[in-house]
Amino acid sequence: MTAKRLLAWIFLGLIYLFILIPAAIVIVDSFSSATSFPSPFESATLHWYRALLDHEEFLDSIRVSALVAAIAASASVVLGFLAAYALVRRPVKGRDAVQTLLYGPLFVPQIVIGLATLQILSLAKLRISLVSLIIVHVVYLMPFTMRLVMTSLSRFDFSLEDAALSLGASYSRTLWHVTLPLVRTGLIAGFLFAFILSFVNLPLSLFLTNSRTATLPVVMFAYIESRIDPLVAAVASMIVVAAVAVTVVLERIFRLRLLG
Repeated sequence: MTAKRLLAWIFLGLIYLFILIPAAIVIVDSFSSATSFPSPFESATLHWYRALLDHEEFLDSIRVSALVAAIAASASVVLGFLAAYALVRRPVKGRDAVQTLLYGPLFVPQIVIGLATLQILSLAKLRISLVSLIIVHVVYLMPFTMRLVMTSLSRFDFSLEDAALSLGASYSRTLWHVTLPLVRTGLIAGFLFAFILSFVNLPLSLFLTNSRTATLPVVMFAYIESRIDPLVAAVASMIVVAAVAVTVVLERIFRLRLLG
């Protein structure tokens, strides 16, 4: 191994440590018997995981977050695919301007998007609801899914579509049986990434939830306003473990490379 390659591996390892150490600390603290967070580890216990079952607001918010994330991620993948396909398959004049416009939500702070949406609802005399929360999540997530799908389409051989069409297949059958299977990695990666971003999102949800539609991050934020204990670490650990487990299942069992 050359010195340059060794330095590259060391640099990569440092990056992984920088990313993983905070998550590891949170997971370790979730098993601590200490009554405050963060604090020195005292002794191992499952108390905070059992305590989570006594907090119905957390359990309800997990269901709400999962519902919002699933619907928003699905809608953003569909819209992102349609936008990406149109931009890549049929390049037209002004393509870059359209692409930049669709990336617009990435350039605006999430808290501004949330406040603006709240203002629109107020002017339209509409109540805050689950629908409005899902819509604002879709607006924010679509640029991410569109970019991932565009990456898959950039390596796609569109002559395969032309071949299917020339053999008599309709546009819908070609899309369903040729295009979508070949870009499924980008679609699934986009859904997974969008689901996680939506599930853990706080700035967008903070202004667009009520007592019945509060998401998990909003409930956690309200909880730590009055006290901070390892219960929050336990909830965060469950999210991290679930995200890693889903990624491993998709990569190893279904042979989908989502991270490379």
